[in-house]
Amino acid sequence: MRRFFLGNYDFEHQLAKEVYAASGGATPALNISLASSWIGLAEEGDVIYLPGNVPSDFISRLTGAGLPRVEFTNQWPDGKQVSEFQLIPWGWSDAVSQIAATKGFQGEVPDRRAVQTVNARTFSFQLEQEWGLTLPGSARVETLAELESALRDLQDVQGAQEIEWVVKANFSMSARERMRGQGSLLPSQIRGWAEKRLSQGQPLFLEPWVKRTVEVGLQFEIPREGASQLMGIAPLLCDERGQYRGSRIVVDEKTEKEWQPAIEVGHQVAERVQAAGYFGPLGIDAMQYSDARGELQWRLIQDLNARYTMGGLALGFSRFLEPDQVASWLHFPWKESYGIVFSNWLRCMSEQGTFETELISTSPDQIDGQTLPLVNVLLKANTADQLCQREADLMRAVSELTEAAC
Repeated sequence: MRRFFLGNYDFEHQLAKEVYAASGGATPALNISLASSWIGLAEEGDVIYLPGNVPSDFISRLTGAGLPRVEFTNQWPDGKQVSEFQLIPWGWSDAVSQIAATKGFQGEVPDRRAVQTVNARTFSFQLEQEWGLTLPGSARVETLAELESALRDLQDVQGAQEIEWVVKANFSMSARERMRGQGSLLPSQIRGWAEKRLSQGQPLFLEPWVKRTVEVGLQFEIPREGASQLMGIAPLLCDERGQYRGSRIVVDEKTEKEWQPAIEVGHQVAERVQAAGYFGPLGIDAMQYSDARGELQWRLIQDLNARYTMGGLALGFSRFLEPDQVASWLHFPWKESYGIVFSNWLRCMSEQGTFETELISTSPDQIDGQTLPLVNVLLKANTADQLCQREADLMRAVSELTEAAC
């Protein structure tokens, strides 16, 4: 059956709105700019919903690079066509479930309460506490007084002056819906942010900010019944703010062996998620970090996302790699003020390479004539060293463009 991909990338905002009647949830710019991300999973004949017009040369560039010919559409299938499609959303929010029912898509949909339950940070925090995996000083708070008290306790537990920390919302993603701070006092800006979310009946979660050394996304598929399946491991690439900047695509036994502790916990998490009534894609971010003594420690449940993830989409590109190739799927902010079209910039970067790599733009330069604020590219290399060097070159070049545009 052909698939109809729907990118509701504001999924967590939709959940927060459903649970707490909070404002937000409608972020069309985000959903439009990331719509083409489904290319990693799409097959020939699949359709990607994109409420805008994509330049025709983008499709020809994809097929010319050996990627499947997919269709972008801003129309829903009619009554006769809809039976040919399986709806694949980024996440099964109540809003998407209603779309599926209204448009006539068939197929099983996870229970909305189960989706809300397992995607809330409350769920993963409870598992961390139950299994003794929480970072020292972490706390769940429901009032400003509790948050201020937890900050003082965290300072005592960590035993360091002006410790760095982060407060996360119950529904959050990447570097959004969280605030970083330092010390035992709550700054006014963070106080206002926290007060607004607490007033909606939403708990917040305080934890120490740790020095990440490496982080990966474990990708699972959970059936309605039976054992979950590990689909792959995608090391994450993040900037200094912790903002996601891409995933490495690795398919090897060495990586699986290194991350076996996280995989074992991941299967336990998947069992609990399934028991809560959810089935479908599950992403679990795990990390290794360096503690105050410089020793490596595990954070086995950094984030839990009962939906598709960028790491999962990245792994879809592995089918286009030769046996000895390695790759990354990179995401960059982009502005018209840079003075160059993204695909042209990639072409220039390809010509400047000191060794053989391949750069394939997996996002269009524009949608409806507007430059995308976020673009992505598939980077292929023949060795891991070449891949790492090329990643660094590209990220540095984007930073230089940003500085020059300021």
